Amino acid sequence: MTERCIGIFSSIHFVLKAEKVLKKSGLEVETIPVPRKISSDCGIAISFLAENIKQVKELLEHKKCRIEGIYTLSDDGTYMPFE
Repeated sequence: MTERCIGIFSSIHFVLKAEKVLKKSGLEVETIPVPRKISSDCGIAISFLAENIKQVKELLEHKKCRIEGIYTLSDDGTYMPFE
């Protein structure tokens, strides 16, 4: 199974902007409901391949699309913040 990350945002505006920016750059990304175990002001998040995390962070920073947090799913089923 390919490890995925979940990015959360403060508003739907940033979620949709992030999705557009990342897809335009050719990255695999999808919008998903924010898992209940992760707190967010917005109910929608993006999911992307963990191997692309550096590129995702750089693209979003360049486009001024503020990401509130990035999480990975650990083996025990908990979501861990990505540092």
